[in-house]
Amino acid sequence: MGVFEAQALPDGLTLEAFLLECNKSWGPQELRSVRRKLGCIGVSQVADLLRYERSGVLNDLLAAAGERRFSAETLAQFRAAGEGRSSKCTQEGDEAEDADDLEELLNDFLARAGGQSWSQAGGEEAALRKTVSRGLAYIDDAAREVHRRNASLSRCLEEVQSDLSRISERMQAARRERQRGRAATANAASRILGAGAAPAASAPSDRARRWDEAPRKPAARAPQPPRRPQGSQGTTPCARAAQEGFSFGGWGKPQLANPRETLQDTVRAEIAHLKHEKHADQKAAIKRLLVKWHPDRNPESPETATAIFQFIQQEKDRLLGLR
Repeated sequence: MGVFEAQALPDGLTLEAFLLECNKSWGPQELRSVRRKLGCIGVSQVADLLRYERSGVLNDLLAAAGERRFSAETLAQFRAAGEGRSSKCTQEGDEAEDADDLEELLNDFLARAGGQSWSQAGGEEAALRKTVSRGLAYIDDAAREVHRRNASLSRCLEEVQSDLSRISERMQAARRERQRGRAATANAASRILGAGAAPAASAPSDRARRWDEAPRKPAARAPQPPRRPQGSQGTTPCARAAQEGFSFGGWGKPQLANPRETLQDTVRAEIAHLKHEKHADQKAAIKRLLVKWHPDRNPESPETATAIFQFIQQEKDRLLGLR
């Protein structure tokens, strides 16, 4: 215990007077607030305040007790005010052992005289130790909770990253499918539009030229009209050939498929391919098709583009299974 447990320093300075000497701008309200904070950590004497300040644990004790810390300027004021009296404390430090013996004698005397031990005044230190232990336990609990939350957050981040990887792979696969579908549609459209723009008489003229260039046999006799079988008046030379679509009596235009129907089949297949895609992807793909086949985008064949554009608008819901 020694000289530092006296009610004041050797010169009789009390705690309130010491605080006022440290900072003369403090008023009564500030002094009461500082003394209340110091009382929460068991500091009621100037010697205790100086001892905690020199050991550097004053602010730690305040934080453990839930109080605000002193600023660095205030701690420097405490240190400067205590340095002026450190010589007296040093001179009396040599008598600490004698003071301890005297304290034990006084404790025995007071215990016999008053029925209670003077050492009960150390209850403040016990309360301080309890407060510090409670603060340290709270810090340990908070640290464990932080570690647990960090571990949970790490697991969540790993799950999110794996989900993002799967979504990215699916989006890339869907993008490749759409690119293949658009390429197939573009190739079919270019083939059909190119065939329609070519001159229709080119094929017959080439055939006629090959026919003319072929060597002719010398005519042996005048051609005779073809004989018709009896009972077949008014029928074609070959009824079955006529039913199959063959023509006789000259070179006619080749029978080509209808470009609009072929384009509609291609667009129908592309829309049907989107049936298993997400709703947002379906809407985006339909929008691209509408933009692609808008009449303003196809000035070379506005009628065909208009027909395909109307076909997409009419058939999109049915082909996607929405009605």
